[in-house]
Amino acid sequence: MDVRATLWTDSGIYRRRYEKAANALIAVEQALRTSRPLGGAEDEFLDLYRVVASADPRRFTQVWQDPFAYFWARLAYELVGSCVNATPPPPRLERYCVALGASAPAGALALHLEEFKKLVLALEMISGRDRHFRRPLETRLPFSIAASRYSVIGAGAIQVSDIVDGTLNAIHDGRPVRLRPGAAVIGPEMPRLVTRSVVRRGECELVLKPEAFFLPGVDAADALRDLSEHFQEQQVALLEDALALIERHQPSAFEHLAEVVRVIALKPAAAGDYSNVSYSDLPGAFILTAVEDPYWIADALIHELFHNRLFFIEDGQRILVEPDEGDDVADFYSPWRDELRPLSGLLHALYVYIPVCRFWLSVWRSAETSGLRKAYVEDQAVRGSLQLRIAARQLRRYAGFTDFGAELFKELETEVEAVRATVDGLRLSPSAPAMIARVDGQIVVGGVGPDDRPLTVIDTIRDHVKRYDVRGECGDLEAILNRG
Repeated sequence: MDVRATLWTDSGIYRRRYEKAANALIAVEQALRTSRPLGGAEDEFLDLYRVVASADPRRFTQVWQDPFAYFWARLAYELVGSCVNATPPPPRLERYCVALGASAPAGALALHLEEFKKLVLALEMISGRDRHFRRPLETRLPFSIAASRYSVIGAGAIQVSDIVDGTLNAIHDGRPVRLRPGAAVIGPEMPRLVTRSVVRRGECELVLKPEAFFLPGVDAADALRDLSEHFQEQQVALLEDALALIERHQPSAFEHLAEVVRVIALKPAAAGDYSNVSYSDLPGAFILTAVEDPYWIADALIHELFHNRLFFIEDGQRILVEPDEGDDVADFYSPWRDELRPLSGLLHALYVYIPVCRFWLSVWRSAETSGLRKAYVEDQAVRGSLQLRIAARQLRRYAGFTDFGAELFKELETEVEAVRATVDGLRLSPSAPAMIARVDGQIVVGGVGPDDRPLTVIDTIRDHVKRYDVRGECGDLEAILNRG
């Protein structure tokens, strides 16, 4: 196995995961057809499955690579398994049932099968075909039409009965509505079919569509709900500049962005209790904070891209012997977070910050920045190198790896050392002043110490360990920083 290719270059991991999801769809259909756990309520899904299975392969692939398709297939497979085998749902699936408003897997499965109609709508819309549903699609507004720039926005519930000549016919608040692109705006609560903005550079095309995240259990989407309809469009120029930076400084990352990322959404810094986020069950999608600085956005795009990539890798083979997920198992110090993190979170951070650090090192070598911006670039490169050393040491000491995982981690440690060697070769200093990028894009000095001198990068690293390493895991901090 070429672990370096697995980590950084192999694009086959994307295809294999989508194929796995397609096989899950086939397994769901077969189980429902033979077992009938819903006593006939699955009949319309089985009919619509045949529509999808007979679709043009190119159109099917286009729809199936939308993040929602994987989300739907993964949960459908688990719900069917729970219903057919009469087994209690695991905690993650139980939370999804609750988010759907169902008290048991059978009720959740019936509701979830109805959501398949959204994929059928998408397929018919991009194929230019008509489709009438036996029972209308009942869903909450807003929602995304997969594999397209279209979303249906508005408030409340809606029942979509069919699509005819590209127009959705529906009922909203007891009144019939016809939804088509470019229709006149009647009121903010009324449903409308809108075309979302897209950011393009070369082969890379990102649709800015917050509605793609409005799904049961995706709590991070709450930060997107009250945004102006035009907020995403206002970020296009910022994203274009960020993509140009990635193409120049991390061309391999740019190629992966073009291949796998389909949909993103941006939010104001004050919205939500997080900065950026990706979900394993929404491959090719993530949410970013709209910091008014293209370098910061480039960093964030690379960061979330590689979270996505590691999800693809993990879907193929287990890396940790006992993967841990959720705050209830967050027991370890992380140099990037103020709260303890699970080892799986540390592994993700180690992986994504290697290409992020490469980006900042490339920006430094380019000499394209000056003044406070140049100081910020040095801060990010040095800080990233130090944080990588701490995270590698945490995983080396506490993580249990599978054979596959051990090989990957060995390669990651090699990369961490290569980053350190580059930082040293460029004579970047841990004693450089600490810098901060504000949400308005301004670069400022990162504070002063008790002696009124500017804090250095290494000062802030030491302070973070002192404040948040509550279990004393980094008692040998100086050795970590000096030896890796």
